Parts: sequence; structure tokens; C-alpha cells
Amino acid sequence: MMRRVLYIVDEALRTVKRHKGLTSISVIIMSLSLLMLAVFLLATDNLLKLVSETQAEMKIYVYLDDSADQQAIEQLHRYILSQPEVTSVQFVSKEEALSDFKTQLGDDADLFSALRANPLPNSFWVEPKPEFKTRDAMVLLADRFQQMKGVEEVRYGKEFLDKFASIVQGIYAVDIVVGFIVIMSAVFIIANAVRLTVISRKKTIEILKLVGATNPFIVAPFIIEGAVQGGVAAILSLLMLRIVTEVSRRAIPDINFFSLEKSLIFMVTCVLIGALGSFMALRRYLRMQ
Repeated sequence: MMRRVLYIVDEALRTVKRHKGLTSISVIIMSLSLLMLAVFLLATDNLLKLVSETQAEMKIYVYLDDSADQQAIEQLHRYILSQPEVTSVQFVSKEEALSDFKTQLGDDADLFSALRANPLPNSFWVEPKPEFKTRDAMVLLADRFQQMKGVEEVRYGKEFLDKFASIVQGIYAVDIVVGFIVIMSAVFIIANAVRLTVISRKKTIEILKLVGATNPFIVAPFIIEGAVQGGVAAILSLLMLRIVTEVSRRAIPDINFFSLEKSLIFMVTCVLIGALGSFMALRRYLRMQ
């Protein structure tokens, strides 16, 4: 068994060495195609991180009627805090709200001096748990608070959540389209490279079949060859993407590269794409079903 494995690996490496030019061209073209996919994936990763960080800061603001007395406010506080989706509740009096607003206005705070009464309401700043900071969960929670007696208005960034959902859907749609095109092109590139190798070794393959070699035994070196091409192309594309990332940081300092885990997933995926390309090329010659 070990001899077979060593033979298959050795034969795959020999095939790569015999066709250095063809293999190099295939790897370079594939790496450039994968670079395009990697750029889109990295842009998606960074954009989703940015949106997630913004979403993590979101709160639900429950504004109270001026008629709500201290007892009603305490009852509302207990009710809101008892909700399983809520992690914390902060009461902000109308005086505190006015003071904070004046601080934000700075030199323009004198505009409030003409007012005879404080126009701002008492409010609760509700912090939902992270897993409930989704569009649907926030809508349900806000609707529940809106129905409480003593509540005048509830705000929770509905416009942002709607835009966030649209942005995420659009990003995923672009990634799917680009990913499909790149993967198909990579499979086509490797399939054609392996097909040429198979043609050049057609007599050897026929001899192996005549002496009783099984299809898996014949196919294995070519599958490994395709996988190696996919792996090398993945490494090259990641190296080029790293250079692009470092250059981009001059304009976008907060841009992040893939984590080690995501980089490994990308590489493994490319290896599988390479193996798939080889398999597609070999089916025609060995009638594999």
C-alpha cells in the first residue's frame, strides 16, 4: 500500500517536472484568476466587519410620554429589563438628555436659552444581546416596546438595518457570481493543462490498462498534479493579495488581511478546484462514471 502511495506521488511530481512550461503557465493564469476572487472576498470580509461593528453599537431608544410618572417609569424599566433579548437598560432623564445635547452643540447651545421648557422626553436606552441585533429581532422588540403604556415613540435605526440587509444581499450576490466565474475558469485552465499531459502520455496509460492497472491507480497522479497546481496558484494569489493589501493601507489604514483560518480554507478550496479540473479532464479518457 505504501509503495503505491509513494509511486503515485512520485509520478505526479515527475509529470509536473516534465511539463514545467505548461504547468507554470497554468499556475500563473489560475493565480491571477484566483486573485480577482480573493480581492472580492477580502473586500467583502472587511466591509462585513465594518457593518458588524456599527451594528454592535446599535441600541433601541424608548421615548416616554411626559405624562408618565415615577411609578410608571419604574414599571417600564422592570418590564424592559425582564425581556430575554435585553442585556441592559439605561434611564436617561429629560434633564440629562438636554445637558448632553447642549454639550454636543458646543457654542450653539445658547439656542436653548430662549426655550421656556425642556422639549426633550425621558427615555430608556436599551442594549439588546448581540445575537438579537438583527433586523427581524430588533423590529419585533421595538414593536413590543411601542405597545407599552407610557411610551411615546421607539427608535432603533430601522433605515440602517434595512440598508444593511440590502448591502449584505448585494455583496453575497456579487461574490457568488464572481466566485462561479473564477472557479469555472480555474477548472477549465487546469482541465486543459492536464488534458494535454494525458494526451502526451496516452500510450503509457493504455499500457497500464493492458497490464491490469485500475482507473483510480492511473488517475491518482493526475489528480495530485491538478491539486498541486491549485495549491501553488492559491499561495501565489494570496502573496499578491498581501502586497495589494499593504499598498491599500496607505489609503485605507483599517483594512485587514485574511485570518490564518480563512487563508487555509481558501487554499484547501483551490486544491480541491485543481483536483476537480484534473478529474474533469480524465473522465473523457478513462470513461469514469
